[in-house]
Amino acid sequence: MARVKNKKICLLLAGGTILSEKDKESVKKKEDIAGWVARMPELLIMGELEPVFVYGEEEAPSGKELWQKLAQEIFFRLNNYDGFIITSRVDEILFTAIAASFAITNLNKPVVFTGSQLPLVDKELVSNKKKSFGGLGVKSNLINAVQVATMDFPAVGLMFGNSFLRAVKARRSAVYDLNIFASVDGKYLAKIDFGISPQERVEKPAGQPFLRDKFDDNIAQIKYFPGFKMSKMKMDFSKAHGLLVGSLPIEPFSNEFLKELTGLKMPVVVHNRFYVPRLNRDNIIEMSNISKEAALVKFMWALGQTNDIAQIRSMMLNQSCGEFITNL
Repeated sequence: MARVKNKKICLLLAGGTILSEKDKESVKKKEDIAGWVARMPELLIMGELEPVFVYGEEEAPSGKELWQKLAQEIFFRLNNYDGFIITSRVDEILFTAIAASFAITNLNKPVVFTGSQLPLVDKELVSNKKKSFGGLGVKSNLINAVQVATMDFPAVGLMFGNSFLRAVKARRSAVYDLNIFASVDGKYLAKIDFGISPQERVEKPAGQPFLRDKFDDNIAQIKYFPGFKMSKMKMDFSKAHGLLVGSLPIEPFSNEFLKELTGLKMPVVVHNRFYVPRLNRDNIIEMSNISKEAALVKFMWALGQTNDIAQIRSMMLNQSCGEFITNL
């Protein structure tokens, strides 16, 4: 899987652009881009990089508004570029990248999310991180991101530290580290040492890309434990469009709790990373082969497409973008 120079790469800027601990330069407005890029001359010899201003530093919205905007920015430029890099705030980036994975079906270009680990709200945390590790800004991540964006990775991935991994298989794993994300199944698209070492072969899809960028965030979430009763919670579940239940591995729900779930008359996703017993209820979708972050975003995405429980079940249980985990 060779990297090809002079490929045309689109760099979408949506926060997460602080260069380094010493050089606090970032992109707050479109006019900042030229000076910001000039501080990273390495980027210009690795590919034909075209920056696009989407949001200024710290100005990007949160949640589905951001997800939809960035998915559209990528999709409507797919025919014009060989790859994409998106910078985003570190607190938003995992869910934003997962959302892009589902929103763009049959993706045939590399889409690389990265960003700065600075700034963080907690100044003491930032100080401790800087003592332990350098390179918390976007610069080194962006250099690695350009390299993988010029290669044949038709998938949405996260590039932090020396690891490039599928967004739908990523979890936040560390605070005091450059590699703040880890793969839930131990598989990575690539590792970066003195060069790019591909770890997983990603096949290009046969069909044409298409966009399904609607998300419904009117979802309630609960975590089940023995003796749990929804009647004791001060929540009106009837106003939600769906319910995500975190279950205990292997342990079944009580009959009373199952009765409460089926009485909700809405799609209910029951998730555990390792194993969920078959509950055999029409409105309950059991999932155990997917990360909790990917399950949540996929559920929001499915609800954004339809309110038919049978269709939602089909969308949730059929793989869309490599999100299912096989080595449980």
